[in-house]
Formats: sequence, C-alpha cells, structure tokens
Amino acid sequence: MADPESKVALPGALRQDWPVPRVDVHGTRDGVFAWIEARAALGAMSAVDRLPGSLREFAIGGIARTAKLFDRSHTNAARVFLRQALGDIDERELDARVLTAWKHFLRVVIGSAAFDRHVDQTRVLDHYSLDLAPHVKELFASKQGRIIITGHLGDWESGAAVLPWIGCDPCYVIGKPPRNKPLSVRLQNAREARGLRVLPRRGAMQHAPTIIKAGGTLAMLLDQRARTRPVFAPFFGRLARCDRSAGVLLRRLRAPAVIGACWMDGPWRWRVSFHDVLEPRDLGGLAPEEISTRINGVLERLIRAVPEQYFWLHDRYRGAEPADIAAEASETSDTSIS
Repeated sequence: MADPESKVALPGALRQDWPVPRVDVHGTRDGVFAWIEARAALGAMSAVDRLPGSLREFAIGGIARTAKLFDRSHTNAARVFLRQALGDIDERELDARVLTAWKHFLRVVIGSAAFDRHVDQTRVLDHYSLDLAPHVKELFASKQGRIIITGHLGDWESGAAVLPWIGCDPCYVIGKPPRNKPLSVRLQNAREARGLRVLPRRGAMQHAPTIIKAGGTLAMLLDQRARTRPVFAPFFGRLARCDRSAGVLLRRLRAPAVIGACWMDGPWRWRVSFHDVLEPRDLGGLAPEEISTRINGVLERLIRAVPEQYFWLHDRYRGAEPADIAAEASETSDTSIS
C-alpha cells in the first residue's frame, strides 16, 4: 500500500534543479500488515515525542531496557564492539554503555520522525551551531563538487537535514531503506521535504560523477559492514568489512571528501563539526584498503570524543575473520579472471 505522494516539494530557498532525477528508495515488504506495522511504529514514536521531557526520557529508558534484554543479537554486538574500541572496561560500565547506546539510537529515530514538528523549515539554522574549519567553509562556499563522509555518529538524520543550508545544495544522500515499504516511503518523503534527494546503495555510484560535476554534494555513511565485494581495513584495531566503492569513487572523481559529524547539543539543538578534508592529491596511488584505513582513523577519533552518541549496536566485525578474508579474496580473483 504505497503512499500516494510521488513527489515532495523542496523548501523554496533551495535549488529546484537537480542533476540526477528523483528515484524511489523503497523497501520490499508491502501489504496490509506492513501498513499496520508502519502506522503503529509512527504512532508510538509520535506518542513518545509528545510526552513532557522527564516522561519522554523515562519512556525511552524503558524501551531501551526492554530492547537490551530481548534483542540479544544487537546487545551482544554492542558488547563486542565497545570492548574492541574502548579496551578492558568492567562489566558494570559495559552494561551501562550498551544501555546508553540503545537510548541514543531511540532518541535519533524518534527525533527524526518528529523533526518537522519542532524545526521550522524557514529557520533551520536557528537550531544548529556550526563548527567548520576555515578550509571547509571555503569549500562549502565554492561551486566545487564534494563528498561528505560521516558515520552513525551523533544525530546523522538531523545532520543530513542541515547540509543544504550550509552550502551543500544540491545534496544527495545514499541510504538503505527499511524493509517495510510504507515506512520507507514516509522516510524518503520526510528527508526530501528537508531539501535532500535520496539514492539507493545499489546504483548510486553511477550517478556520482554527474552530481560532482554539477557542483553538488554526495553524502555517505561509511561505518557499517559492507556485504558485497568489501575491502578489509582496521576499525579500532581489528579488521572489518569496509565499502570498496568509497575508495574507488574518491580516486576516480578527484573530489575532496569532508569528514565530520552532527552532535546532539540539547533539545532540538545540534552542533555540526567538519574539520577533516581528504584532498584528491592525498589519495593518489593509494589502494581502496588504504583509503578506508584513513577514513576509519578519522571516524574513530570522532567516536572516541563522544562515545555516548554512537551506534554501537551494529555487528561491525562479522564476516572479517581470516577464513572470510581468504574466501572473499578468492571470489574477487575468480570474478576478475572471468
């Protein structure tokens, strides 16, 4: 049961011309039950958001404790990830950090659904403080195309929403939709009403040269496990599956890549921080693995600075054991021979 809305109006202050046409980035699970599930999820998030501050946090804490208890897969992944990143921490601190990770994830999800209720599109910048290095300001003020790299740091949804208002217009974000189709339609419409365009992971790279050549911005989240044809690079000192296309894209496009994050800084307040830029000249001759290592190093530093605002619930290291690496190398070799 698809949403009848097929095109979303952009905020009037932003560009109305787009170098790459809009595409649907929708989940595959549709039908009556998917519609009911989507409505229930959106209704629950809206109900929690409308609670007074203390009750809202109490509700988020209760949901987080329930999720931590019953979703053992994500909870155990967070425990492994946190130990790898933060070292030998005791069980009490580890449990507290896992619970904090669940709470943070819920705040981001609920806040994203309620963003337009609290943030007036004509006064978006009133909600953000900007911490931009001088060379980043110059880049954003120029007509040069660029790539934005971040991870599931701080509030990545609200961070994307401000990009068109700080010089990244037109801005495309690469996203993976929820499997629930009605929910994915709602999510894409909400993102695009904020001045963005969404591209699916599969096929996004073919549009990248057009976007960059037109002086646009391509934003990517690069801290999750790559499933197909990955490169293996260290993340907090342990090999992880990383996105091969990112390194290939950076070398091919010869465009600067800006790495940073958007941190929660109070109720409906955020701090946007961009200081690190990978220039094309810095990447000449580097293999995709080496480029991923550089990107990971910056992301690690940002995560360590504010670990309570990171998505630790991802199973970051699955599929990166020696046997997996050997199998992937064999498969890549066979593909290249054929």
